[in-house]
Parts: sequence; C-alpha cells; structure tokens
Amino acid sequence: MLEAGLWGLLGQASLILGAWLSIQFAIPRRLLGLITGFGAGTLVAAAAFELSVPAYQEAGGPRTGFWIAVGAVTFFTADRWVARRAPQGEHASTGIALGALLDGVPESVAIAISLIAGATVSGAMVVAVLLSNLPEGMASTPGFLRSGWSKTRVLGLWLGIALIGGLAAGVGYAVLGSASGDVLGAVQAFAAGTILTMLASVMMPTAYADGKEPVGLAFVFGFAMLAFLTTLGA
Repeated sequence: MLEAGLWGLLGQASLILGAWLSIQFAIPRRLLGLITGFGAGTLVAAAAFELSVPAYQEAGGPRTGFWIAVGAVTFFTADRWVARRAPQGEHASTGIALGALLDGVPESVAIAISLIAGATVSGAMVVAVLLSNLPEGMASTPGFLRSGWSKTRVLGLWLGIALIGGLAAGVGYAVLGSASGDVLGAVQAFAAGTILTMLASVMMPTAYADGKEPVGLAFVFGFAMLAFLTTLGA
C-alpha cells in the first residue's frame, strides 16, 4: 500500500514542478500556449491508451461509454459551479486544476492497478502521468498569480492535489486488489470523461488563445509522444 501511494505521489508531483517553473521563470505567453497544447495532446493519449482502452477491455463498450459520459457530466457540472464563484480571469486556471483533481485520482488508482497486476509498477504509465501533469501545473499557475493568489497558495494547491493522488493510489491498491473488471473499468472510463471534457472546454481554448496556430502541431507531438510511451509494453 505504501509503495503504491509513493508511486502515485510521484506521478502527481510534476503538477508541483510545473507550478514552480511558472513561478520562477517568466515564460512567454506564446511558449506557454504551446506547452499547454503539448500537454493537451498527452492527456488525449492518456485518456485513450491508459484509460479508455483498458476500461473497454475490462467492462465492455456500453459500460465504458456510460462511465465516460458520467465523468463528462461530473466535470461539466463542477466546472460550472466553480465558474460562477471564481473571480474574473481565474476560471481557466481553476478549470484546469479541477480537471487535474478529478482525473488525478483515477490516474493514481491506475498506477496502483498496474502494481497489482505485475511484480513492479508500470514505468511507462508513471512517465505518462508525469508528462501529462507537468503542463497542467504550468498552464494554470499564471492565471492564479494574475488573480492575486500568492505563490505559497498556488504551490499549496498543487501539493494538496498531489497528496490526494498519492492517497488514492495507496487506497486503490488496498481496496481494488480483488475488484471486478466492471469496477476497474468504471474508474478508468470516468477519468477519461473528465479529462476529455476539461480539454475541450478549458485547456485547448486556453492553449490556442496563447499559442495560436502552431498549437495544433504541439498537440499532435504531445499525443504521439505519450502514445509511444504508453504502448511500450503492449
């Protein structure tokens, strides 16, 4: 359980690193848009290869589709609630942070599931989570700072999300060792739904607004890199 928790925490730690990089360095807005687009591509690949395909294999097509829809509605509802309460200019950042939280828990559980299935954790999955989370921390941090958040508060937010991910991995390892394929598939499909909805409504519009047309290339490069990493063990 402890080992799974530490691997889950490691996977989410790049959220903190991304936030720290945005705080320490004045990253040009256009470059940040390209990084965000690259991160969006990695997240689409993660949703496809790490989550949706395994969910389909575990639970079948109808259940996978249902839980993807549940994840989408959950993110949409939570994001609308946050948008009505977030200060002007902060919504995009809070949306990305909310997406990181809602997909970070199932991502961490997926890491735990890989440890349950084999003698060691899936290195490709850990790297995939690390690469997909780094741009989320980088992309959202400037918006929080412009809205008046202190650097300590921003880092504390991402630390909290990372700790929740580590806890989810530990609990997932302890609880899901004997879970049915339907349960595992539901967890993975729910995460895919939250990721895809966050990308379409928050992350990609933000990326294009900052990075303009080259964001399309960055997106595909991110997708291709993570697709390669997540299929290494296939």
